[in-house]
Amino acid sequence: MRKIWVRLHRYLGLAAALFLLQAALSGCIIAYQQELDAWLNPELFDSSAQGPMLDTAALLARLQRERPQYRVVSLPLTREPGKALQVTVTPADPSQEPAVDELFVDPVSAEVLGGRLWGACCFERRHLIPFIYAFHYSLQLPGEVGLWVMGVAAVIWLFESLIGFYLTLPKLSSSRMPATRSSLNPGLQRKTWLRRWLPVWRIKPSASRTRLNFDLHRAGGLWLFCFMLVLAVSAISLNLRDAVFEPAVSLFSDFTLSPFDAREQRAEGPPIEAKVGFQQVLQIAKTDAAGRGWRQPPASMFYNAQYGIFGVGFGEETEGLGLGYLYYDGETGAYLGDYLPGTGTAADVFEAWQLPLHSGRIIGLPGRILVSIIGIGVILMAVTGTRVWLHKRKPARARD
Repeated sequence: MRKIWVRLHRYLGLAAALFLLQAALSGCIIAYQQELDAWLNPELFDSSAQGPMLDTAALLARLQRERPQYRVVSLPLTREPGKALQVTVTPADPSQEPAVDELFVDPVSAEVLGGRLWGACCFERRHLIPFIYAFHYSLQLPGEVGLWVMGVAAVIWLFESLIGFYLTLPKLSSSRMPATRSSLNPGLQRKTWLRRWLPVWRIKPSASRTRLNFDLHRAGGLWLFCFMLVLAVSAISLNLRDAVFEPAVSLFSDFTLSPFDAREQRAEGPPIEAKVGFQQVLQIAKTDAAGRGWRQPPASMFYNAQYGIFGVGFGEETEGLGLGYLYYDGETGAYLGDYLPGTGTAADVFEAWQLPLHSGRIIGLPGRILVSIIGIGVILMAVTGTRVWLHKRKPARARD
């Protein structure tokens, strides 16, 4: 039976190796997405205008007047001197293909410093980091094909990691063997079992290259095991939420329905034009947040035309579990519901942790550094595992 698990581990690992290599390499880069993007494109991210910064209403009014071909989809509500605002837009005419969907706007003058189509190919400075980000989770394949490919790779990675952990465990003493002092004493037997398992965690630098490669693969996999499980599960939740993650988690706990779930059928129709403005919804949200005792200021807001829903986010987006949201109807401004990460059912809480854990932002910069280190470890696992397979192939080719 153990030989079957060895073969399964080997071939599952080979099937996922290339996908894990690209995901690990790109993940190490996008852990510092904002910093790298700003460093590569200072003309987009840095603003030089002096004076008081515009409030949201004045900024939107100027954008609408100077760029009437665009409709604002989302924008940040916090301002930082010398830093441009990243505003997401869509064509005012839904039948048009967007030339850009992200504008960089000076918060003082509302001047548009530049724009880009997020995720567009390929290696031009302003497109590089978003392209790598999209390539990380979808390989830039059309539609949902890329999400499925990388999601299935994550499922394979999860099972391959579990099998690999199992294969490191020493065999239990056979009941057919003659009774010994250790077999008659369960405590001593456990101690002996642990002693046989401990060397598996070690790497012998003085060993041969083949042995060292095997030790790196086996011991490295053990030390990274828990981290790899977290990344694999979170990748499944992000790529295959509806198809795999939600049905699996729902076996143990129910998810709370969101305003978006309640409007699934409406989302299949044409975009819903908002009849209330960003500023009006923002004022309502500030009042509602104060009534709830939310002390953190609003950080961003969006309008989703497919669902006809405004969302206003409160908190710090780059750390912890992310923003809490209040949702409003785009036609009436009526309150629809909220989202406070880390609350609700066990399924809600478990899902809220997935993106912060996957990105490392759960503990800020130290978490992102840790994710990068784990990414390097995943690359090591893929390379050493492939080398183990190639070494095993040599005797077979010699026999042929």
